[in-house]
Amino acid sequence: MENPGYCLSAKLIAISSLSVVLASIVAMCIHSMPEFQRRDANDREIEDPVLEAVEIACIVWFTVELVIRLAAAPSLKKFWKNPLNVIDLVSIIPFYATLAVDTKKEESEDIENMGKVVQILRLMRIFRILKLARHSVGLRSLGATLRHSYHEVGLLLLFLSVGISIFSVLVYSVEKDDNESELHSIPVCWWWATISMTTVGYGDTFPVTLLGKFIGSICILCGILVVALPITIIFNKFSKYYQKQKDIDIDQSNNDHKEKYNELPYFNVRDIYAKRMHSFISSLSSVGIIASDQDSTDASSIQDVEDVYNMTSVENGTGK
Repeated sequence: MENPGYCLSAKLIAISSLSVVLASIVAMCIHSMPEFQRRDANDREIEDPVLEAVEIACIVWFTVELVIRLAAAPSLKKFWKNPLNVIDLVSIIPFYATLAVDTKKEESEDIENMGKVVQILRLMRIFRILKLARHSVGLRSLGATLRHSYHEVGLLLLFLSVGISIFSVLVYSVEKDDNESELHSIPVCWWWATISMTTVGYGDTFPVTLLGKFIGSICILCGILVVALPITIIFNKFSKYYQKQKDIDIDQSNNDHKEKYNELPYFNVRDIYAKRMHSFISSLSSVGIIASDQDSTDASSIQDVEDVYNMTSVENGTGK
């Protein structure tokens, strides 16, 4: 359930889980199309039968998967500290919450704004896309990068906030007296400075005076510099965590294979050969083929035989 590289069945479970996540996201996107939206006699929106069946099947899979992981977890505290398990729980909560709200709505029609609550709960199903992080090294690395780069992210937001505040006031002071310009308030100028410094440039609001365009040009150039400074640090951290996550996955797969290999019986060829040589020489001595005096065969001769065998084994690459 945790390591797809452990065996074939684990890989099949991972592929099935990934397919169910993608099917759930596709079904949610299709449900937003006008061709698949239906209404009952009271002009209330109802679910398409096919899409509803797909939704229920996906929720059943997600629930069973979470229950199996929870039942097999050796430590519940460590289990809930894993962000991926929290994401699994959050991805199925909207379905059961929507089911409870719909049931309550049928019993009591005087509850206000219940339809908005149902819509918000249905929109929360978008969190299922985060389940892809369980099967994607890149998404896990991105999460680790953001978690360990909050100083750089905060620095980026601080730079942008300062730049937006400065350029919004400057362009407001230049454009406020021009009737053709739409930048007649500082909040509107905030929006213009934001899309300018982030180099988005929607074009819905823009300066019309010459001095305003000059300020806008400086705003764009400063935005490029401000965004580029912390991004390099964040990118380096992402590369480090991405490579680290890949090494962890590779080591985990190798350790699983090593555990299988360690179950095989262990034989030391040198010890077996030495024992058999001792027993063979002892048998020859007992029948009188080899004299029992110290000049013919002694412990040193046996040691010489073992040394010759060890050197031969090392040269042939057969010794351990």
